[in-house]
Amino acid sequence: MSKLILRADDLGISEGVNYGIFKAVSDGVISCVGLMSNMPAAEQGYKLVEKVSTCIGLHLNICLGDPVAVPSKIPSLVSEEGSFYTSGEINKRMKDTVDLAECVIEIKAQIDRFEQITGKKPDYVDGHAILSPIFFQAVKAVADEQHLFFSMPSFDKKWENENEIYGLELLRFNEDGLYDPREYFEHNLEKINAQYCSVAVFHPGFLDQFILDHSSYTFIRPMECEFLCSEWLENWIEQNNIEIVDFNNYKDA
Repeated sequence: MSKLILRADDLGISEGVNYGIFKAVSDGVISCVGLMSNMPAAEQGYKLVEKVSTCIGLHLNICLGDPVAVPSKIPSLVSEEGSFYTSGEINKRMKDTVDLAECVIEIKAQIDRFEQITGKKPDYVDGHAILSPIFFQAVKAVADEQHLFFSMPSFDKKWENENEIYGLELLRFNEDGLYDPREYFEHNLEKINAQYCSVAVFHPGFLDQFILDHSSYTFIRPMECEFLCSEWLENWIEQNNIEIVDFNNYKDA
């Protein structure tokens, strides 16, 4: 039987997204949820999903909102106003200007905030939206130090081989920033069947003004939410003999 992890990112980014993720877990097939502990809606999001999700991780974020650490301690990560530089600002730089030591400070602060909100360690940690190798180096270093499961599918083949968890192909969007989720699953079926365990990442949610103002992922969120709760997907999983699992099945292996 093929195994598949279905991960929902961005819990806590806004109240609208929180309600959409709650629906994707309670009425749909999402098996892991990533919480952005630095965001103002993080506690509300956790309270929604804590009784319906068995695997809640930390979606580490250094490109949206305000840091948990004191801004003066992480000057390379924040603007003069003390908020994070956006992912667009970071990713378009010719050189990776993220400071390793400052990343470690903020990552540890977000882990502490996660524990304050949830009362436990995250089931896994991963990174949000930016492609900085220094950021990922910092995440891995802190995860190793604190014995946390670091999720790195699709971007690190060594990690995939060591954990036997393989990311599916990255999404390809049309001119409207959307894609056909049925086509995406059908296209990846052969890969799912060939691998011990695969992981697919989604961003379900309902729209609110914060998302419209601050995220490039807009209409994709309610579209994915509806699809992840669809009868078609439930039947497709059953018909193809796929077992839905989460990172807790693997982190202690």
